[in-house]
Amino acid sequence: MSARAASPGQGDFRRRATDAGLSVWFVLAILFLFAPIAVSILYSFNLGVVGKQTSHFTGWTLEWYPAAWNDLALRRSVQTSLYVAFWAALIALAMGASLGYALVRHPSPRVRRWLSGLTYILLIVPEVVIGVSLLLFYAVTGVPLGAATLIAGITPAAIAVTALIVRARALTLDPRLEEAAADLGSTRLKTLWFIVLPQLLPAILAGGLMSYAFCFDNLVVAAFLTTPAVNTLPVYLYGSLQYGPAPSVYAAATVVFLFTVTLLGLAALCFRLSRKPGRTGAS
Repeated sequence: MSARAASPGQGDFRRRATDAGLSVWFVLAILFLFAPIAVSILYSFNLGVVGKQTSHFTGWTLEWYPAAWNDLALRRSVQTSLYVAFWAALIALAMGASLGYALVRHPSPRVRRWLSGLTYILLIVPEVVIGVSLLLFYAVTGVPLGAATLIAGITPAAIAVTALIVRARALTLDPRLEEAAADLGSTRLKTLWFIVLPQLLPAILAGGLMSYAFCFDNLVVAAFLTTPAVNTLPVYLYGSLQYGPAPSVYAAATVVFLFTVTLLGLAALCFRLSRKPGRTGAS
């Protein structure tokens, strides 16, 4: 035994010091990430000066929330974001759920590898590349920009997100339940509808909510594909910062943040329910 071997007391001290250092690092990282959001929420209650936001806090007020609601351009951008996000999430729900199940249960390993590669490519391609490519494609083909082209631009990433969530749940399914259904004379369609789909439903709902949140908040792709008539809320908020931010912009951003957190919380709840084994199949 070496004389330099650490004693049990020294090992405990090093472990506690490491845990304390990691805890401090974690707190600093959380503060760095969420401090700007907290400041934005705080300044949504700032009184400001002559209807403009100021760098120093001049007083508390709630008037910017009704002012944001009464802003017609802002409300129109919210309606466009809700409309575009709904249809994009609906398409992502249908295609992503099918893709996620095929990533696990397709009989051909080669097809599964191709589908997996395609899914990850949809996620790793930078959004600015997608935006520029689609804008050039629509310009060359003469397709006018509008809500449909915007939905087509932001949907692929949402499909990949939904597919990966459904894939995670499909990996936990017991294939013996499907084999037992087949032995009892069930067709593949009936097995899919009565055995597989109920077990995948929480994951599908979680994927749909995540897709809706991602599509609602999309800024990069939407910045290339929006028009004066079809403008989303993130693009409107970003554009308004160029002329001096009004406190109502901070109020709208706060509402969007709370809306997104609520959707992500519901998605996390659905995904947690989907991780519980044997909820449907064992009954």
